[in-house]
Amino acid sequence: MTLLSISGTPLVVLLLGVTLLVGFGADWLAHRFRVPDVLWLIALGIVVGPLLGLLSPSPFLALAPTLGVATLILILFDAGLDLKLSVVRPLAGPAVAFAVVSYLGSTALLFAVGDLFLFPGATVLSLLFGTALGCTSGAIVIPIAARVGLPPGLRGVVQLEAAIEDALAVVAVTTVLALLAAPHGSVALSLTAALLLPFPVGIALGLVAGLLCLFFLYDWQERPFAALATLGFVFVLYAGAEALGGSGILAALVMGAVLANAEAFRPILRQRRPFHVAAELRKVEVEIAFVLRAFFLFLVGLFVSLSNPGLWAGLAIVGLVVGLFALRLGAARAATGGPSLPKEWAAPLAGLCGRGLTSAVLLLVALEKVPGVQRLLLPALLVIVGTNVGMTVGLWARAPPAPPEPAIAETERRWAAVAAQLVTLDADERPPLPGGGLRIPEPERDGPPRVRSQA
Repeated sequence: MTLLSISGTPLVVLLLGVTLLVGFGADWLAHRFRVPDVLWLIALGIVVGPLLGLLSPSPFLALAPTLGVATLILILFDAGLDLKLSVVRPLAGPAVAFAVVSYLGSTALLFAVGDLFLFPGATVLSLLFGTALGCTSGAIVIPIAARVGLPPGLRGVVQLEAAIEDALAVVAVTTVLALLAAPHGSVALSLTAALLLPFPVGIALGLVAGLLCLFFLYDWQERPFAALATLGFVFVLYAGAEALGGSGILAALVMGAVLANAEAFRPILRQRRPFHVAAELRKVEVEIAFVLRAFFLFLVGLFVSLSNPGLWAGLAIVGLVVGLFALRLGAARAATGGPSLPKEWAAPLAGLCGRGLTSAVLLLVALEKVPGVQRLLLPALLVIVGTNVGMTVGLWARAPPAPPEPAIAETERRWAAVAAQLVTLDADERPPLPGGGLRIPEPERDGPPRVRSQA
């Protein structure tokens, strides 16, 4: 089946254009109504693929993980550019504890439900299901946190917590895949390397790369294509960190944080001038991430195989989504209430739990390496949709009322309306105004305007 007799490359280009247009509209809806754009983009892929059969997912199987990883790198790098040490430092301890508890608890719950109801007898699939979907997606919750007007401290906690959970999910899924691929006798070595190297190596390489990039940007960020060169730094950093056993996305986050806190590193670089990341760099990076993210989420919908999951599996997924919210709320209440995290932050932290990009990337990476992972895609999609719909409903329910218009603004508006009405009246029709002696110019047929006094 083809669309309007279009097939092959023209059809792919057409769908790419439609994806970007839908992505733009979905971003506007996310900004206006707080509905995550992930839902619209995945829905477009489902319509084009499983429903209408316009495209086969096979040619895109190798491309999708690359697009997803690139998008994730850029989003975490952008989140690092917003991390100010002065804001995040006092919140780091509780944020890390909350991220670890939330991820481990969510992973355990997902694994248990998967092993008992969704994939009985397929322990490996249940393990991948839990480790991939146990994290919130920074690509979903970080933009939403910025749009709903959270205070800077809370936004910093959301950014840090999402980045840590993303890194934990990448480490966990990578560990599972490494153990499955490890030859007999080297399992212990593979497990040790997968657990001990990612965080310290990623942080160290992120610091070094951030300093090198900062040294470059001091003199070159206003040059043409400097933004693209910076993104080159980020991608090279990711590849180098992964090659050395580190977490590439954590390294990208740390590199962004170094650029955001350049003042703290000026003595090391022996620079006297202050440094600020150019607006053009942020603009280019965000727009490239938008293109990659929109097309990747479209491909996620394309890969889904629609089928009836069954009554018990459907009820298990609904209970799973509710359980994820409840578990996260409990972890948020335990982490807040101290001197650094107010108790009022518990509900927003619990509500920002949408799954999405990170989980989809990890499952598509596993799809190439583990037989049967195709079975995970539909339940994973239902969990992603369920958590995002629940997050949207929660944000709407807790949306603060619009502030009342200040009295002075209302007074100015009324006087402007009166003045506009007076201008439209003839001189003889103007009502007398308080304060005698108001001088109102009157036009005359011959000669310049004559001014008379109106009592």
